[in-house]
Amino acid sequence: MKKLMIICVFLSAFTFNANAQKGDLGLNTAAMTGLPTGDFGDAYGMGWGVSLKGLYRLNSVGQVTLSTGYSQFGLKDTYDENLKGSLGIIPVFAGYRHQLGELYLEPQLGLSVNRSNLKADFGDAGNLSGSASDTSFGYAASIGYLLGDVDLSLSYQGFSLSSQGLGFIGFRVGYQFKLN
Repeated sequence: MKKLMIICVFLSAFTFNANAQKGDLGLNTAAMTGLPTGDFGDAYGMGWGVSLKGLYRLNSVGQVTLSTGYSQFGLKDTYDENLKGSLGIIPVFAGYRHQLGELYLEPQLGLSVNRSNLKADFGDAGNLSGSASDTSFGYAASIGYLLGDVDLSLSYQGFSLSSQGLGFIGFRVGYQFKLN
């Protein structure tokens, strides 16, 4: 799985570099908040994150995207008062952004690297802590609006953790830079 991720990143970087003179090349940085849904929302609270996205314009309405970032969600205190923890998510997604004026739609597919950290406090009996990581299939579907170089979007991002499908609704505020 790691080899596949490295190959995808390399090919995408090569494609962006080789075609830089043909079309618009852009970079989008953003901050994000996320609200877990379903079983994920039962155990974890609202999260936060940052992202970086490369955009290559194919034509007047379409762009190929490559994105990554980091989102972190904390375990809810109401889940178990003696248990503390967090889940960090690193997506590596390729996508297609279709613009409808200032509005756009953007489906994405790729890999999701998920790392969980847990710490249990047993009082006088001591503490127990551990972490685990998992790489799985991930996806996202976004609808966004461009206000000049400011990018506002709402998305659903899904991933698997221990063979269980999980996801969250994210609100992203970004800024786009033109590279050429």
